Amino acid sequence: MSRKTASELLSQQASPARRMWHKFLEIILARMPTGRWLGRIPFFQSFYTGRIMSRRDHTGLHSGIYSSYADALAHIPPARLAGWDHDESSTLWLDQIDPVRPSTYPIFFWVKQLCGESHALVDLGGSIGLTYYGYRRFAKLPANATWTVVEVPKMALQGAKIAVREQAANLAFVDQIADVHRCDILLSAGALQFMETSIPGLLESLPNKPRHVLLNKLPVTPLEDCWTLHNYGPAVTPQRLFNEGTFLRYFEDKGYRLRDRWAVQDLDCLIPFYPQRFIRNFSGFYFELAE
Repeated sequence: MSRKTASELLSQQASPARRMWHKFLEIILARMPTGRWLGRIPFFQSFYTGRIMSRRDHTGLHSGIYSSYADALAHIPPARLAGWDHDESSTLWLDQIDPVRPSTYPIFFWVKQLCGESHALVDLGGSIGLTYYGYRRFAKLPANATWTVVEVPKMALQGAKIAVREQAANLAFVDQIADVHRCDILLSAGALQFMETSIPGLLESLPNKPRHVLLNKLPVTPLEDCWTLHNYGPAVTPQRLFNEGTFLRYFEDKGYRLRDRWAVQDLDCLIPFYPQRFIRNFSGFYFELAE
């Protein structure tokens, strides 16, 4: 999510040897059949899970398979913060507010093509405005166009403070989607999977059907929907793995057609002891309202 991701920034605190060892374990436990076998060893799975869920020096660590958001939430260790609405979470990217990674460029391309004068772009789960500031490095929004980030309260508050400092007059923050009054372009980059209700429910929560929907950094799988736990350093949160067919049908049933799709090669999902759930690349999508 930046030139150096939060994962990279936090993992720098660990020694190279330790990082290499953890990477080796990830491959053995989360990508190879050995993961399923080792998970059957008495107490080993609970011991290893406890270790990776307690780490605060790395992000992108996953644990367990759960049937629902509530089930996953109930398995977050009591000693860990849960979710994203925390001071520690809102300060993760303060030293790099304008991140650009390879997976961001498709979003930049389509925003440049689609965003017109006086358009309202809604950035759901846009953190402190990371995609906005990254885009601003390469292009300007058209006259009177607005970019509104919908975030949890502490993230929205931090983002609003930074927007004042950066003199980002066309960037606004709200902490409830009900405060959005118009949406011409819906953008969400790496956020839907952390929401208890998103697919279905995403389009129903908006004041109108946006003409364009840009979604990025999503874990999509041919297997059935499920939830896992995602340790991103400061806290642990439930994360959904979307069934591809269900995901695409949701937008099709709402009158959208898929215009573009791309692989997000800088993100993957490895869940120890569940190698069948390995996702090599996350996905990005552009849907357009057929009407």
